[in-house]
Amino acid sequence: MSRRKPKPVQQKFNPINYLKTGNARKLPIFECLLPVDWQEIKKFPVICARKHVNGNITFASVLVDLMCTGAKDVVFFVNEPEFFYRDIISRYEHELYMEFELASYELIHNIIFESVAFAEDYGIAPSEDFRWAEYILEEDSDDFPRMDIPLGQDGKAILYLNEEDERRNYFERQIKAFGQPGTYQIIYNDFNFDEDIDDDDEFEEEFEDDDDDLDVTGFLEDTCMNWDEEKWGEFYDKQEFDHLTYDISLHLFHSTVDRSYMELKDDKLFAPFMNIEYGLEVDYHPPLSEYDLDLIFDIRDQVYEVEGESSREVQKVLKKIDREIKKNPDLVLLYKYKWEALMDDRQYEKALELALSMKEKFPKSLFAISCHALSLAILDNDADLPEAMGNFTRIQDFDRRKAPFHLEEISAFYSPWLWYYAKTNQFTAAYFLTCMLLDTKAQIYFPMPDFVFNEYLEGLERKVRPFLNQLKSGKISKAKFIETVIW
Repeated sequence: MSRRKPKPVQQKFNPINYLKTGNARKLPIFECLLPVDWQEIKKFPVICARKHVNGNITFASVLVDLMCTGAKDVVFFVNEPEFFYRDIISRYEHELYMEFELASYELIHNIIFESVAFAEDYGIAPSEDFRWAEYILEEDSDDFPRMDIPLGQDGKAILYLNEEDERRNYFERQIKAFGQPGTYQIIYNDFNFDEDIDDDDEFEEEFEDDDDDLDVTGFLEDTCMNWDEEKWGEFYDKQEFDHLTYDISLHLFHSTVDRSYMELKDDKLFAPFMNIEYGLEVDYHPPLSEYDLDLIFDIRDQVYEVEGESSREVQKVLKKIDREIKKNPDLVLLYKYKWEALMDDRQYEKALELALSMKEKFPKSLFAISCHALSLAILDNDADLPEAMGNFTRIQDFDRRKAPFHLEEISAFYSPWLWYYAKTNQFTAAYFLTCMLLDTKAQIYFPMPDFVFNEYLEGLERKVRPFLNQLKSGKISKAKFIETVIW
């Protein structure tokens, strides 16, 4: 009798083992991110992301301290969906109050490794997890091009100690042991030591508002992003499914979705949407002069600066835009930013009136039709939205140009449709558009309005509700549930 061959055991993917193979370094760089004001804030997360052939992302976020401690903290994820990566970046921006910009790999490499070398001069080693981030970064060899990175302050290392910092005793011990007198400054926050401290009023004033509690891992602890089998098991046992947080809804959706974004891109229904060229540096349509570009960039910045501010501040910007419109009556983007300011000030009826006048003045402008459609959306009028968009669902059908589209045009055209599909429970289409706006980076540079995103979140929760109902009824066992949500 012949023996039956045993079935091969499927090995669970191990991120650490994958990093140890060195294969992460062979992946192409997807993007590198830095806070726009990194040279001023001195302490910030630096992000290096690489992309797999399956579309997933492996990335490291290194909390860099240019003043003294180097690579103070590290977060890394391996082979995760791009939505997961984008969600973490979004959380950084909203919860750590940071605005990121794209940077060259050479710059972030120098920032990270020069800060580590600076810290090591004072006997301070990087975070223990930095060894795993190094597998995602390029090797730091002597041949790597060097850049000047601003380290310390006025020739000194500045060690800012917080009582809650787990490594504070280590930092203090090392800098005193390895640093030469006069080469470092220790600033204590929220607690006192018996020993004499060399107070420096200038340093104290400069750093009294220093955000030394910045923690690139702490704000993730209350989300499901780092949950293990035990935490998901507790979620199953509690059966508290009535009010899900965004991260849980998103994770459950991507754990149960029939087709991923990568699969939808090849679907005959959605593939035509991808058949466009786009970019951030391409011309608007119609093309703008350098003077016009400078003007709209200035107006756009001012509109963004007063977002969420008092109505009085918004009115100041609106008056300035009106003055510029009188001088440049054919510049449609001025009207668009006026519309955005009115929307932010909750003057929805006035925004709708402006949008209608834009369509009359600029009938071939996609900014005009999108402002009209989004005005209807904020007023919860989904019935008239398709007609407002001319029933054009693809940007290349509305505007048949051969030249690439600007990312702001991509974001403006598809945001109303995203809201409409989420509102009318056509969630596969809404999901596809959300991913496409991330994929093209239109969502990064020109985010969809908050009310559009909120409608998407509500649609997301409705989409996972049948799965949750199965959990409640016991049709899905705890073991099967954990197997589903642990990737």
